[in-house]
Amino acid sequence: MKWRYSLRWKRPGPCPGEPELASEVVEAGQPVPESFMSLWVAGAGYAVCVDFLYDRPVRRWSEERKAAARRRNLERRINRKAPLFADELIERELMARPDYFRVKSPH
Repeated sequence: MKWRYSLRWKRPGPCPGEPELASEVVEAGQPVPESFMSLWVAGAGYAVCVDFLYDRPVRRWSEERKAAARRRNLERRINRKAPLFADELIERELMARPDYFRVKSPH
């Protein structure tokens, strides 16, 4: 794994210059490069930031898994709030937003 140190504008409002003054990728666990610390001034609006760069790609949920999770969350939410009318309310929500709770077919 690698880390990316950068010196970025973090104060609210417009940036008076470049939004990122410096950037460098280093091995995980390495301290901030000295060149950054020489550019950084306390209270000037720029902050030393670290981003964690991962080698593995982001895994996305399949459409089936998304639909199942949405239905499960709907049932949990309604059963917690109104258990007496849960079946009717769940059916209403499924009818009101069928595309959201249905598995989308690949085109």
